[in-house]
Amino acid sequence: MPEANLKAYEKIAKFDSTLVENMDILSTMDNYYKWIGGLMRKYAGKRILDFGCGNGNLSAFFLDKELLVGLDYSEDYIRRFNERFKGKPNVKSILMDATDKKAADAIKKYKFDTIITMNTLEHIKNDQPAFDNAYRILEKGGKFLIIVPAMGFLYSILDYEGGHFRRYTTSEISQRIKKAGFKIKRLHYFNLPGALGWYVINVLMKKRIYSKGTFGLYNSLVPVFKLCETIVRPPFGLSVFCVAEKV
Repeated sequence: MPEANLKAYEKIAKFDSTLVENMDILSTMDNYYKWIGGLMRKYAGKRILDFGCGNGNLSAFFLDKELLVGLDYSEDYIRRFNERFKGKPNVKSILMDATDKKAADAIKKYKFDTIITMNTLEHIKNDQPAFDNAYRILEKGGKFLIIVPAMGFLYSILDYEGGHFRRYTTSEISQRIKKAGFKIKRLHYFNLPGALGWYVINVLMKKRIYSKGTFGLYNSLVPVFKLCETIVRPPFGLSVFCVAEKV
């Protein structure tokens, strides 16, 4: 990310309650989360750890599993997660920093066969320890299922305000995954239409697109985007999807 752009973002950034409101808007995007949940469920096992669970938008697609544990470093998100899934005996939560090696060793007792994470790793300044901990936590043969923002040229004021240190390329994810000890089973970009819209509105026009109307329109078109990308895999996209296996 160019230093000049970061300095420009520092002058106009907003770090206030609107960020929480933005999370609530994202919670209404059922088609979008079904798309991502569907991608991950193909590879998920029975004992799931959600790295950076937030308020549980992704976790909601794994409630039928033997065990579902939401992990986050934010007390507020853990509270929201617990309130959302209150009364479900197979759902637990852990307040933890994903880069904490000692804490990672302590939760190996749950014998996780799957770790899922969506738009979390980009929030960690030194992210390699999170990849290493995922490998440490998983049982042998376990899967690490990753969704992260893609393409550095798409970095915008919304990334900065959201606490994103980077957007990834597939090669960057590959390097981190292999360094942690994983074997890559699947790695590609997805959500090309989202990338084009993000670039025009957020990067070129320098606007913030978080609104119920904009996201509602996008959400209604997701089934079409999903069908197209099932037929033809795009050369780039708004996100990177990775399936890694502990060998």
